[in-house]
Amino acid sequence: MRMEFLDKIYEKAKKIKKRILLSEAYDARVLKAIEGLMKSGICAPVLIGDPKEADNIAKKEGIDLKGVEIIDNKKSKDLDRYAALYCERRKNKNVSPDDALKIITRNPVFYAALMVSAGDADGTVAGASTTTRDVAKAAIYCIGSAENIKTVSSSTVLILSDKTLGSSGVFIYADAGIVPDPTAEQLADIAISSARMAKVLLDDEPKIAMLSYSTKGSGGSDDSIKKVQEATRLVTVREPGLLVDGEIQVDCAVVPEIAARKDPNSRIKGRANIFIFPNLDAGNISYKLTQRLAGARAIGPLLQGLKKPASDLSRGCDTQDVIDAVAVTAVRAQGGLLV
Repeated sequence: MRMEFLDKIYEKAKKIKKRILLSEAYDARVLKAIEGLMKSGICAPVLIGDPKEADNIAKKEGIDLKGVEIIDNKKSKDLDRYAALYCERRKNKNVSPDDALKIITRNPVFYAALMVSAGDADGTVAGASTTTRDVAKAAIYCIGSAENIKTVSSSTVLILSDKTLGSSGVFIYADAGIVPDPTAEQLADIAISSARMAKVLLDDEPKIAMLSYSTKGSGGSDDSIKKVQEATRLVTVREPGLLVDGEIQVDCAVVPEIAARKDPNSRIKGRANIFIFPNLDAGNISYKLTQRLAGARAIGPLLQGLKKPASDLSRGCDTQDVIDAVAVTAVRAQGGLLV
């Protein structure tokens, strides 16, 4: 059954058909998603990779790629221009033009990220067959982080059937894919980036819960508690207009009655729609538990804190997951915010 949140995302994406790159021409799920994107008009999808390989897989799987723009990253007329751009982006590493060419001809994900960086496309999506590490490296090296955000992170959109929770059943979980053990400063960056994501995707005010096993000191003074407390303080200093609360336990973040008992002065009052996890273990485990045990639909990880939109995919994704991630990326490209 299609969900209201995704319906709105699809409609927003269709209004201004953004040019979104997919760089896994060897993956049938991605090719099938491109066929669906062409039929639905969600965006103008562009495939980066070997055209012959894509054509062979499409014929084998019965996928119609008629009318799809396919760019061969090994033979593109723009190779020298993108190699020069990569050298510029990585000048602190003294990357040579020859080495840059090797990187972008061997790695379609890097070519796609450079294409977005150059302004020749609006966003990029990869990860069906590529590790999050490689997708993130391509985005960080080629697109770069936003000027006022030092930490590139990720968020995952979770859509639950219970619409009394979050923003009509929608939550943003962060970070669940990139930063293993964030410092207080990095957690603050992650929270601010996630709030920007929420402003683009949700028809609701961001309400951020800085999660812990403790609520306002109830767990003592462990270093992990202090880290979340400091991160919360930094968010309020940097973005005083944001509704953020922490350190706070999950039940206190999402159940108003429990919030009233445990934390009567809570700023979010049990109505959180953004969860900021203290580390990657907690974030990744929680989003997968929510997805598998609560039957939530997960979109992402969506890379955030970049100059332009890039999104990752779980390697366990299906074709619909790819379409959803592309639609969200297209909407982010319309948002006018650094997300």
